[in-house]
Amino acid sequence: IELMWFLRTSSTWASLLPRIILALTFIPAGWHKLIDFQSKALDWKLTYGFATWETGVAVFVEFFGGLALALGLLTRLASIGIIAVMCVGIWFVHLDSGYYPTYDTYGYQLCLIGLAYSLIFIGGGKLSLDQKLF
Repeated sequence: IELMWFLRTSSTWASLLPRIILALTFIPAGWHKLIDFQSKALDWKLTYGFATWETGVAVFVEFFGGLALALGLLTRLASIGIIAVMCVGIWFVHLDSGYYPTYDTYGYQLCLIGLAYSLIFIGGGKLSLDQKLF
């Protein structure tokens, strides 16, 4: 019964803008890594010590999580995945770059986390597959 709460969504438009922003951010970022996965996996292994499967999880979450958010499908789950990937990115990549919210600093990732965090509570909202399916 509690699982149904996780799948249902609110009947508000409030999630549309965060979903669009996150989708426009993560679909291209994930696609860029997906089309050149072998070199990205090697780069992350040499630079950060990530195993190939760990890079694969990050790329999967970015690309397919972004698609899910665009469609409003499993919005809460996709948002949790985005938050996890961004937290790892902050810890391993961006923490030493400082806060100022530009692309390569952790301030930018915190902004994306904030958008995803709001979606955990409101779901996909109107104009989402979550509303149609659940």
